[in-house]
Amino acid sequence: MTPDPAKGFVSDEQLRYAQWLDLGTRVGLVLLVASFALYVSGLVPPHIPVAELPALWVLPVDQYLAATGLQGGWSWLGQLRSSDMMNFAGIAFLSLVTVGCYLRLAASYLRNRDTACALIALAEIVVLVLAASGLVGVAH
Repeated sequence: MTPDPAKGFVSDEQLRYAQWLDLGTRVGLVLLVASFALYVSGLVPPHIPVAELPALWVLPVDQYLAATGLQGGWSWLGQLRSSDMMNFAGIAFLSLVTVGCYLRLAASYLRNRDTACALIALAEIVVLVLAASGLVGVAH
């Protein structure tokens, strides 16, 4: 453990998690700013023209998707050539930062033969990936 006069002791795993989280959020922020700059500059055309957005935002999601020719779920991946869809890449990256942090923790725990903590970290990854996948959900 590394002493921290302000907080007592911080484990190496906590420091690694914080370092990876810091790096991941910085990269995610750069992706968001860059994709927004491409969107507002007009260098990359959007899928939905900005002038049409106010009329579309008031629609229920099913009507919005039909009016824009979009599909739900992960279909935005096929639209990454449009600047308005590029924003989703930064958001998705940010949502995956925690998975990367847990992967790093799991590797560290396995290297230190801390099987219980490694299994907990891997279980967290499974839960996060399942939640993001859309495979598990609430029936309406």
